[in-house]
Amino acid sequence: MLLTTTLHALTKKIDSIINSTIESTGLLARNIETSLAEIEDVNLEHLLEPSVRKTIQDHIKATLNSNIYCSGAGFASHIEGSGSNKEFWLLEWWYKKADGVKQVNLDLDQATQQRLDFRTFEWFKQAPAVGNAFIHGPYVDYICNTSYTITSAVPVYFNKQFLGVAAIDLLVSRVEDELLPFAADNKVILTNKDSRIVFSSHPRFRVGDLLDTGVAKIVFENDYFNLYQAK
Repeated sequence: MLLTTTLHALTKKIDSIINSTIESTGLLARNIETSLAEIEDVNLEHLLEPSVRKTIQDHIKATLNSNIYCSGAGFASHIEGSGSNKEFWLLEWWYKKADGVKQVNLDLDQATQQRLDFRTFEWFKQAPAVGNAFIHGPYVDYICNTSYTITSAVPVYFNKQFLGVAAIDLLVSRVEDELLPFAADNKVILTNKDSRIVFSSHPRFRVGDLLDTGVAKIVFENDYFNLYQAK
């Protein structure tokens, strides 16, 4: 059985990781909204202007520098064509290098973004429907890092119109690094709300698998994750 002090330390770290990720995602969304609101006579096509994109990039890079857990951050926007307005795609995505210092831009042009069609991604589709942040994962991110990833997404609005999604990536390997010191001597499993395993110190259960909750006892939960202990 987990000692009370061990459980407290472990759950405090879990909450720290998820809360800081959610807060950073929400702040990125608000900063983008605020910057757009300050542009005189702004319209949606302003998003493609170099000066506006630079402002969005600066907010993204500030997010990467301020959040110790996140590996990537960005803003994805798609505006349907209507009347005289042309359809356009915008994806600003930056991620940290292995040394954790330099940010590198994921360079995608309009055509590439359209073929990629991030509208099909769960974090883009589901974010507008939630009140706070939508958390997607763990999943293998084949676009950016080919690693197990958790994505936090918050919708961005302009004049009450859905404009896109601000998002932050958290590598599952980083979660493992953070939690393992608190769980190495205990057989615990962290899952998302769909019972998909995010972290495990139990040799029988692997990241990405579905947990049979009948073989484990829940010892902690928050709005996004459940922590179990198994024999």
